[in-house]
Amino acid sequence: MRRITLEELGASIERKKAELGYSGQDYVARNSGKYRTESKRALLRNIAAAAAERGEEPTFKANY
Repeated sequence: MRRITLEELGASIERKKAELGYSGQDYVARNSGKYRTESKRALLRNIAAAAAERGEEPTFKANY
């Protein structure tokens, strides 16, 4: 078994994200939300609505 440090793991993840065209934290996961439960969809809509009321963007982008 090969051991790696957390720093090496983090660097590996960042390289993979770069290969896939993602950068930093500003990307939407490839989850389409197709199989999401209605309760989770409602939760995500409520989060987005609450952020909009404050004049902000939600802290994450969600497909729902």
